[in-house]
Amino acid sequence: MYKRAVNIAGSLALATVSTAAMAADIYAPPAGSLKDPVVGQEIVLPEATGYQEYAEWYIRGDVGIGRYTDMDGHGNSADRLFDVGGVDFDNIYSFSAGFGRYVTPNIRLGLDVDYRRESSSTFVTGTPAGVPALTNLGTIPLELSSTTIMLNAVYDFAPKSRWSPYIGGGVGWAFHNLDFNGSSFTTPALENGTITNSNGDTSSFAADLMAGVSVNMGRGFFLDVGYKFSYLGDASVKFNYTHPSLAAGANTDSIIDFDDIMTHEFKIGLRYDLY
Repeated sequence: MYKRAVNIAGSLALATVSTAAMAADIYAPPAGSLKDPVVGQEIVLPEATGYQEYAEWYIRGDVGIGRYTDMDGHGNSADRLFDVGGVDFDNIYSFSAGFGRYVTPNIRLGLDVDYRRESSSTFVTGTPAGVPALTNLGTIPLELSSTTIMLNAVYDFAPKSRWSPYIGGGVGWAFHNLDFNGSSFTTPALENGTITNSNGDTSSFAADLMAGVSVNMGRGFFLDVGYKFSYLGDASVKFNYTHPSLAAGANTDSIIDFDDIMTHEFKIGLRYDLY
């Protein structure tokens, strides 16, 4: 009887220990060293952040000051050809705006619109002496303004640095207005002449080259300082004139042309990156 009671007690104790061990296996995390493989656990990887190393688009604007190169022109009046030389225009003041896209961190393409406000000049030499009635036409200042639309490509040498030199160039179209700023002139016979119906709207192929440096100011802003050389093509003005010695009282369809207009300008402006 005693042996039987001991056997029953031992069996109950073994069953209790086995049940506790099974419960521990179910609810406790798996034990083992770091080298032991983890079985049955799902590993979740972090999602991609979408970070980009450089901006995709940008906008820009600048102001500039410069000069036209020396220009020589020619004209036609009363079926007589004449030359115009020594034309010296005032300083150019320009304003530019544009937007573009970064093709690579180093290369950007942009569409830029430049406006060069009116610059005046008189005929210093080479007044149209071939046409006596217009010998003193140089007393009336000419006024030249232009607007260009250019597709430019720019290469930045160190886009991730605070200071980045750049070079660039582009092609486009120039729209000129060359006009007489006034009307009265005096003929060699001391007669008062008048310019009427002056019209000088023309357009021409244009191209430019540029170089400078960009300064990274942070928060997507860049200060651009540089030089631009521009070829603006040709400009002309058509006009009528009249004075008392003209037999018919007026002469129509006269014209003055200037070929190969070029500028040298220094620019300063801001560029802002759009992410």
